[in-house]
Amino acid sequence: MDERIRSIPLPIATADGRAARKTIQQIARRAVPGLADFVVVFVVAGRTIVGIASAHATAAGNKLLRDLRRVYRVRTDDLHSTVAQVIRTGNPALRRSILHESASRAPRGSVADLHHRLACRSALVLPIRVGATVTGAVTLCYAGSGRIYAPSDLAGARRVARAIEGTVPPPLPHAAPRLRAATGDARRQASVRRRVAPRN
Repeated sequence: MDERIRSIPLPIATADGRAARKTIQQIARRAVPGLADFVVVFVVAGRTIVGIASAHATAAGNKLLRDLRRVYRVRTDDLHSTVAQVIRTGNPALRRSILHESASRAPRGSVADLHHRLACRSALVLPIRVGATVTGAVTLCYAGSGRIYAPSDLAGARRVARAIEGTVPPPLPHAAPRLRAATGDARRQASVRRRVAPRN
C-alpha cells in the first residue's frame, strides 16, 4: 500500500464540521447533472468508510442516497468495494459498464437494495487527499441518462475531487492520542477520588 490512509473527522456538532459538510454538499450538487446523474462523497472514519454528502438529478434519487448514507459502512480493507480500493491505492477507478444482479432477495433498505434501485451503470471514483494522505473518495455515477464514462471524463472528475480537498482541514496526527491520554487521566483521577472519599 503506497498511500497512507487517515481518518479526517468532520464532527457535525462543530461549526467547522457543519461548514465543511455544507460546502462538500454544494460541490456535489454542482456536479449534477453535468458530470454525473448522482454523486456520493465518502470519508475514512477509523477502519470504516462512510458517506457524508450526496446529490442526485431527481428528488426520489436524493432520498435513496440519504438512505444509502445512513446504512453504508464498508471497511477500508474490503476487497469487493471499488471505493475501498481507490482509498487504499490512491488511484482513480473507471468503471465503464456496471451490471446489476437481481436484488429481489435483498432486505428493503439494505445497501444491496439501495444500490439496485439507484441503478448506477457507469462510474468514476477518485481519491480525496489532504497532502499525501488519502482521506476519502468521490464517486460520480451515470444511471438513468444512459451515459457512459470515458478516460476523457477524468479531468472534470478531478476538478470535483480537488474542490472537495480544499474544504477538508489538514490532519492533526497527534490530537487523537493526546485526547485519549487526557480521557484516561481523567478516569484515573475520578477513580482515585472515589477510593479516598469518605463514606456516609
